[in-house]
Amino acid sequence: MIALPRTLARAVGLALLAGAVLCAPLARAEEAPISDQARAHFKAGVSLLQDPDGERVEEAYREFKAAYEMSLSPKILGNMGFCAMKLERDGEAIEAYTRYLREVTDLGAEERAQIVRDLQTLTVGVVAVQLTVTGAPAGTKVIVTDVRTPVKGERVTNAYVLPADHKLVVGLRSGHHVLTARAPGFQDEPWEMEALSGSKETRSLTLKPRASAVVAPVPPPTPREPSPAEEPSPSRVPWVIAGAGAAVMAAGAVTGIVALGKESDIASQCPSDLCPATFDLAGARSSAKTFIGVTDVLLIGGGVLVAGGITWALLAPSPKPRERGALGAPALAAACGPTGCSATAKVSF
Repeated sequence: MIALPRTLARAVGLALLAGAVLCAPLARAEEAPISDQARAHFKAGVSLLQDPDGERVEEAYREFKAAYEMSLSPKILGNMGFCAMKLERDGEAIEAYTRYLREVTDLGAEERAQIVRDLQTLTVGVVAVQLTVTGAPAGTKVIVTDVRTPVKGERVTNAYVLPADHKLVVGLRSGHHVLTARAPGFQDEPWEMEALSGSKETRSLTLKPRASAVVAPVPPPTPREPSPAEEPSPSRVPWVIAGAGAAVMAAGAVTGIVALGKESDIASQCPSDLCPATFDLAGARSSAKTFIGVTDVLLIGGGVLVAGGITWALLAPSPKPRERGALGAPALAAACGPTGCSATAKVSF
């Protein structure tokens, strides 16, 4: 693994140098004014690098890039190069440092020498990667996530949003990498490689649409012949009412147990009505009283329902429905007259 200088003091030094330019009055009238918003992004980046809990380099890098895009001040390129190097975005670090040395002419000799050394180390070890992603329509947002697993230490993850042509040209740190292309509605497409210092890697990944679950069509409901309305059996209603009453009484028993517990708690906390200063006696008594009232209502109401349901069931006449389609008993009639005898039969359905 390449050893690179990563001290906070150097980062702050770069930030202060750029800050002197951002906050100082303009030296030439033709220079574009630096907006307050650009200054705010720059100061946020400095604060993130100076976080007491540790450098928040990734967030600081975003702030410095925003400040540079708004101000185009070359002094910020030093901060961007430092952050990109720490994040192992080596291609971006090389670009920022190269422009920094070229466009900023008043650098101190020590700082210039240090950046030149960093550039030499980065340039020798950088792995040039060109990745093309196909399969997704134009305009689809494609993100490539790069995860490098070092021999020691935690994994390093970077994400790159691909341009409209879905091509990524990036400089990576040497080592074991897994690059994964992702897009909405498509399967993730990984590329695992062992990147060697100074090498060039080229690959094309094709995204495949995610397999959507095949939903079987729902058959239409089978029409049924309307059946005659069935009258509810009145014999079940009383027992339903009695069962509901029993459930209400059971709930009353539970609230009663809670009320007894609260009374017992008051007695244990306040022997002889002497309570500790931290105990809310009035609140405890109010809560216990509420549960007692609820218990009374539930027990009385449930008892009324049980008694009413049982009484109804005992007094209601038992229905004797006739089976559907059964024939009634035939009614026979016979008579004799001057012309002879005749008989008739009447059947009810």
